[in-house]
Amino acid sequence: MTLEEKIKGLPECPGVYIMKDNGGNIIYVGKSKCLKNRVSQYFHKNSLHTPKVASMVQAICDFEYIMTDTEWEALVLECNLIKKHKPYYNILLKDSKAYPYIKLTLGEPYPRLLLARKIEKDGGKYFGPYSGGIVRDTLDTLRKTFKLRTCRKIFPRDIGKSRPCLNHHIGLCVAPCTGKISQEEYRAITDEIVDFLEGRHSQLISRLEKQMYELSDAMLFESAAAVRDKINHLKGIAEKQKITNIGGGDKDVVAVVNGAGIANAQVFSFRDGKLLGREELWLSGVNYEDDTQVAADFIAQFYISCEYIPKEILINITPNDYDSIVKWLSEKKGSAVKLHVPERGIGRQTMEMAVKNGQKAVHDYHESAKGDRARNVLAANELAKALELSSPLNRIEAYDISTTAGENSVGSMAVFEDGELNKSEYRHFKIKTVEGVNDYGSLDEVLSRRFARYKDGDAAFSKIPDLILADGGIAQAGVIDSAVKKMGLTVPVYGMVKDAHHKTRALLSLDGEIISVSNEAFRLISMIQEEVHRIAIGYHRKLRGKSLIRSELENIPGIGAKRRAALIKHFKSIKAVAAASVDELCEVKEINRPAAEQIYAYFRKKDNPQP
Repeated sequence: MTLEEKIKGLPECPGVYIMKDNGGNIIYVGKSKCLKNRVSQYFHKNSLHTPKVASMVQAICDFEYIMTDTEWEALVLECNLIKKHKPYYNILLKDSKAYPYIKLTLGEPYPRLLLARKIEKDGGKYFGPYSGGIVRDTLDTLRKTFKLRTCRKIFPRDIGKSRPCLNHHIGLCVAPCTGKISQEEYRAITDEIVDFLEGRHSQLISRLEKQMYELSDAMLFESAAAVRDKINHLKGIAEKQKITNIGGGDKDVVAVVNGAGIANAQVFSFRDGKLLGREELWLSGVNYEDDTQVAADFIAQFYISCEYIPKEILINITPNDYDSIVKWLSEKKGSAVKLHVPERGIGRQTMEMAVKNGQKAVHDYHESAKGDRARNVLAANELAKALELSSPLNRIEAYDISTTAGENSVGSMAVFEDGELNKSEYRHFKIKTVEGVNDYGSLDEVLSRRFARYKDGDAAFSKIPDLILADGGIAQAGVIDSAVKKMGLTVPVYGMVKDAHHKTRALLSLDGEIISVSNEAFRLISMIQEEVHRIAIGYHRKLRGKSLIRSELENIPGIGAKRRAALIKHFKSIKAVAAASVDELCEVKEINRPAAEQIYAYFRKKDNPQP
């Protein structure tokens, strides 16, 4: 079915559309309240697209769509698909490693307090994010104050099986391993920790002060002193956190600053009026995107992974799809969420502070990038001088082959252009004409195909490099040089060799001479070699994984390509197919009951072979 025919058959309802290139890779995921109208706009002859969208439309060879009942359902699905596939043309939220969390392992009978770098769906409760210094001070103080266990023993299995550890003897653990504290008593302690970490400092301290006075009146002075020490510890943590007059309740202040190809987001988390932490995140793929769309994509991608959503979110830009986003946030929280731009008062002042932080971060990013590009351009110039080249190295292409015993062999091309690695110019090649382990033959095929497409006027291969580097020695460089000359082109070719520790050792010419280059030029060569090797290995692993899935299903009689594709699309993995019942298999449109029984029997026989 052609694209035109698929477009005509699109439904007029909300949903998500998935654009693919000629390799079947997902390059864009979008949502719409009317799939037919939105998708048709991409291919309309008179549409005025931004350069980014125009480039994407040229790359589209196929698309799929998923219908939903409402716009906000489409929003959630779109966000999940973007997070899973990370399409090239979408705005993507980069994971932040800078600010850790405190995790309370509520999935255990006797929970622990841990430092966590990311939020996972593991039954734990997460607090933060915090700056590095604050999180460690807070964690240490809470452990000393509340005396939760830090061991990895499994309860109730390990109760009474060994003597208490040193922490119990020095008063830093209530020792659930002794069996002297019940789960209910231990949970009462964790409830206090939750109150404190969620910002209810004053309420918790008031309760503890009341408890301290009651113990003192009962002349239980040691117990009263222990509670007093706990109060002092908690006050010490609270004093380290910035207190503001932003108002009661829980709020997030979000500032999204879009700046020339990259966007920064600042999230200030206030709980009960106290600033508990700040998180800084980055979004890529924002070229030519409207600020309202960048804000919408950030809100959706950030809060879909959040364990806790506050009742109020202040933001500097009203996001696109505002109604759908508010409905989704409220649905996820289980109660109404207010999302708005503050216009006056302390909310506005706090927002201005967040925006200034974002603007400074974007400025510093570009200044750093300028420095890196300038450094790389200098290295490229030094390399050109060392190689005695007459023209500057504006574009360098590097090639590598990856295979496993001759199976799923692939070639990859990395590109260094205008002072930086240009990932939009990277290319992958499935080896088609070479069988078995033959890196030289594979390199010849890759370079021949690459420059044949250049001669055919293919826009994706329209540029000629100033230098070609091969991941390997003289032999690999020689193969590439021959392939280039066969096409009637003249491009200098060199091989990059590694030492016994797989570190870049030297750059070799075709006559075996080791080229003497500066440290900066050598750093550039090492960076390019590591990058082309990385992308070759990554592409090979991707194809190998698909091949393993396909070959397993190919062993089942009566299950053809169409049915295999339908099974993977429905169940997502071969493991899920193998675990499915006959009735569950029949839920797949292309699978009738005899086929379902055949699949079910195959995996049961495989797991329980006859002696």
